[in-house]
Amino acid sequence: MSIMNYQCNDDQVVSVSGDFDVNTVGDVKELFEELVVQGSDVVVDLTEVRFIDSSGIGAIVFLYKRLVAQQHKMSLVGVTGQPKELLDILKISQTINVFITLNHYLADKSTVH
Repeated sequence: MSIMNYQCNDDQVVSVSGDFDVNTVGDVKELFEELVVQGSDVVVDLTEVRFIDSSGIGAIVFLYKRLVAQQHKMSLVGVTGQPKELLDILKISQTINVFITLNHYLADKSTVH
């Protein structure tokens, strides 16, 4: 798995590629902790993730809960295939906003503010 973190407008974007599972979830733990402390909204880009398991889902939910506790938002973008199916089955996509692409997220955000 590889992770890229960058700022887009006022948001932090975390782009994950590869499998997001028990073997790789530890790679994002420190970054997720830093994102909570930074105090901005976070977008997790899963466009390049083809497989996610309960550990990956747990990491996403953990980040979401910590951000919400700090009055920040989190969104997911690019969720397709098996990750989308699992998020839908677990009804996580009913709680965390999911957008087709980062551009769709940005367009939606610009109409809200």
